[in-house]
Amino acid sequence: MSSAIMPLFWVAFALIILLIMQRWIHTHLHGISLLLMGKPERAIILYAIVLLPGVFLHELSHWLAATFLGVRTGSFSIIPKMQPDGTVQLGYVEYYKGSTLGPIRESIIGGAPLIMGTAVILLIGFRVFSVTQLTAAFQSGELDALITALEQVYQTPDFLLWLYLLFAIANGMMPSRSDRRAWPAFLLTLFVTLVILALLGWTGVIIDNLAGPAATVLGYLGLALSMAIGVNVLFMALIAGFEGMAGRAKGVSVVYGPTDSA
Repeated sequence: MSSAIMPLFWVAFALIILLIMQRWIHTHLHGISLLLMGKPERAIILYAIVLLPGVFLHELSHWLAATFLGVRTGSFSIIPKMQPDGTVQLGYVEYYKGSTLGPIRESIIGGAPLIMGTAVILLIGFRVFSVTQLTAAFQSGELDALITALEQVYQTPDFLLWLYLLFAIANGMMPSRSDRRAWPAFLLTLFVTLVILALLGWTGVIIDNLAGPAATVLGYLGLALSMAIGVNVLFMALIAGFEGMAGRAKGVSVVYGPTDSA
């Protein structure tokens, strides 16, 4: 299992970084929207439009996972709504949490946006931006090869559109607090299962069989998260610069409260 240790650490670290980035991006996008629109109601609409592709994929992932697992679904919405605590709900999917749902199926439904978002990011990365060549250039350490690979990325048709889609998806795929509600019970179930397998002496066989596939999956997941972090760094710089310019132009600034509402 040692071959999967480093990818596992990087995936865990990257997820934490992305959660922090997503919180900052959502907060400051909302702040910019408030600066431009003036009224909170209009600001919510502009803020939601910017992230619409990611929000739609997020809710669609919930719906598809619930449907595939045989869980009855209700209404589906990507219309933003202000919550009583000042935060913004960008969308939702209703599904029925009966006694037969269980933590495993609910955890899969909750984690579906991360799975779907990762798959779409990898698809764009490989089919549109040819990240294989870029990754090879980074690993080679040769400056000329890296510059050539970056030039090929910049020359991608509709480069800005694809970059925006990556940004919207990266900041819409992370599971929300409600999505993670069943995860503690799922992890407890997984832990109990592993303890039982250890007592039966089966863990060695299972680890040997899963080490290779686990390393591959974690490697692809780490690549997708790395792409998301790179795109977020670029957009965070743009957002910070635009917010500063908009604030100076209007002679006002946004004060962010403890609930991260603008």
